[in-house]
Amino acid sequence: MKRSLSELLLLLLAFVVLGLAFGVIIPPFENLDEVEHFGVVRYIAETGRLPVHGTSEAEVYHYRQEASQPPLYHLLSAGLVRLLGLQARDMETYIRFNPRVACGPNAPFLYDNRSIFYHNPHREHFPWRDTLLMLHILRIGSTLLQALTVLGTWALARCLFPDRPGIPPLATAIVAFNPQFLFVASGVNNDNLVTPLATWGLYLLARIWQEGLSARRTLALGILIGLAGLSKLSGWLLLPLSLLVILLAFLRSRPNARFRRQIGPLIGYGAPVVFIPLVLSGWWFWRNWRLYGDLTALTPMLELVGRRGSPIYPWNEAGLVFRSFWGQIPCSFFPTGFYIPYILLTGVGIIGLLWGWRRFRSPERWAAGILAAWLLLVLAGWVRWDMITPAPGGRLLFPALPAVAILLALGISSLPIPPLVIRPLAIRSLAIRSLVIPSLVIPSLVILLASLALWTAVDILPAFYAPPPRYADTGAVRPQHSVQARFGDSIHLLGYDLSARPEESFLDVTLYWQTTAPIPDDYVMALQLVSPIPGDDTLRWTYDSWPGHGNYPTSAWRPGEVIWDRYRFRLPEADFPTQAWDLQVVLYHPERGSLPVSMDETPVGGQLLLSRLRFPGATPTCPASDRLAAEVRLGESVALTHAGVTADGEETQVTLCWRSLAPLTGDYHVFVHLYDASGTLLAAGDGPPMGGAFPSSLWQPGDVILDIHRLPPLVEGGRVAVGLYQLEDGARLPVTVNGTPVPDAAIPVWPQRP
Repeated sequence: MKRSLSELLLLLLAFVVLGLAFGVIIPPFENLDEVEHFGVVRYIAETGRLPVHGTSEAEVYHYRQEASQPPLYHLLSAGLVRLLGLQARDMETYIRFNPRVACGPNAPFLYDNRSIFYHNPHREHFPWRDTLLMLHILRIGSTLLQALTVLGTWALARCLFPDRPGIPPLATAIVAFNPQFLFVASGVNNDNLVTPLATWGLYLLARIWQEGLSARRTLALGILIGLAGLSKLSGWLLLPLSLLVILLAFLRSRPNARFRRQIGPLIGYGAPVVFIPLVLSGWWFWRNWRLYGDLTALTPMLELVGRRGSPIYPWNEAGLVFRSFWGQIPCSFFPTGFYIPYILLTGVGIIGLLWGWRRFRSPERWAAGILAAWLLLVLAGWVRWDMITPAPGGRLLFPALPAVAILLALGISSLPIPPLVIRPLAIRSLAIRSLVIPSLVIPSLVILLASLALWTAVDILPAFYAPPPRYADTGAVRPQHSVQARFGDSIHLLGYDLSARPEESFLDVTLYWQTTAPIPDDYVMALQLVSPIPGDDTLRWTYDSWPGHGNYPTSAWRPGEVIWDRYRFRLPEADFPTQAWDLQVVLYHPERGSLPVSMDETPVGGQLLLSRLRFPGATPTCPASDRLAAEVRLGESVALTHAGVTADGEETQVTLCWRSLAPLTGDYHVFVHLYDASGTLLAAGDGPPMGGAFPSSLWQPGDVILDIHRLPPLVEGGRVAVGLYQLEDGARLPVTVNGTPVPDAAIPVWPQRP
């Protein structure tokens, strides 16, 4: 008994510590629907009234759809606010939306720009004041409320399965260390009241089933149902389950009695479960009917959140629900690998339930049936809601989280012991076998679940929300490339690190920023891959964000500090041939344009070139009619495989296809010369390959370069010759055709070709 109590206290302590840590790590109002629930609490605390849809106050308090939620959580929270004398006079300071937020599972970068609001870490740190103090007090209150869910899970598991000592700690750990549960428990949300109330309602039903009906239990159950229904509409799902359990428990206690004679006592037990909730919540339904003509007030809520255009089958969103049941922030899911342990946990638990069902004793089957019935009721309620409006969030199933956890723990504890364990230990007794999993496997699972929750707190959430590292002086950083560039009057780029694997579309860029003066504006930083052709602004890719992945806007920068701003990109596919792209950085104001850039006090335009990179792409298709019959080589590095000349009377187009055989040490230009019959040079269409898009120093063996040049109209008896030369000294690459050197290294392509 002492050991069990110690385990429970340890789990409770670990949950509270993690919940408080989540509350500190998650920036203000970045929790699920937090700004809206906070707005309801603030409105009640300041006005003494419940909010109403469609009033001017809705914009002031930002409560949106949550105005029509059952209000018990908000009333209790507002009472705490009034009791402590908390104020939110500066709330508008924190309700400033991030215009670059990248929401949704298909956003391009996993950890990128997921903050919905503007955040200034210098203003949001401890000690908190005004709005932040109120927010964190309410977050702490929510965590403590959900500690009752953790405690209730333990009590429920011990009540239903007293002969299985491994189930309470494992089920409690599944609840306490579910990262999504911790996320919700650390925010201002009415889920944090309905879940513990539903859990303790289940506990009362378990007591009724185990020990029998009593007036005191049904009275307490009725109060819990009323409070749960007044916290969230899903709390009313306890009512049909309670009536079912009361009916079954009543019939089981009187197996031989005539049912007609028992109707009166049965109604006596069931009446408190029905009428007490109606007494507690009736005023709420009457208010909704008077205001909106809708008892549940769902109609005005749906006007704000939107209805589905067409019905959807819930199983189409099963994957979203599963992932968000275990871990999700408002704008993104966690990394794919995060969910693997929970997939295994769920799968093993279900397999254990199926394998052990025939071996369960009758009381255990009934207990599991009650839990499963509750899960199905909550699931049915979610299905109905999800078919009306998009609601794939797994947290909507949290009233059934303790039931899910206990069922999974029951399944895991029912698994057969592998022969590799049985044989070495010579375990033959079934009773001894039943102790192996609780004593060996379950503590390991509890530690694993706690480790995953800790990993979420110290690694995953900071990756989404933490501002970039900052240093007090420039001596703390050693960039690979020092640039000393200035953007505008006061923003300096001291240098950058660059690691690129273009063949994998991978780019790792670190920028070292510093400002010499406060910055009043929030500039957008753009990293771009732009065409290197002069005058061509074609973009292969651009990334636009507030610095620090959206978590450290420029108006929050402090003079003198060095900002270590790192980005890792997996670039999307692009429909371009293999060529070079200029990686450049821009700082711009959405309305006023880019800041001017200078290097060593010399203006260089509105962008800073960091590097020129070669990115592989599609191999160009060279016209089959232009294929050369002979083998034409330029030195040992390049072959000319195709050459075609077409004219339309106004200009001549020369189409060439080069193939790289070996790397070139420099950047060569292409000469395209038009001669008359006497050999006099009439015109030249010289230029870098592909107009400058693919410098020859970046060519790699196997590259095919489709290269187009233009000349004036052809002349009678004239000819066109091409080749490669170095711009600095005019030296040409020697040419051979089928091994025979070509004079002047000039390849004739018209009127005759090799």
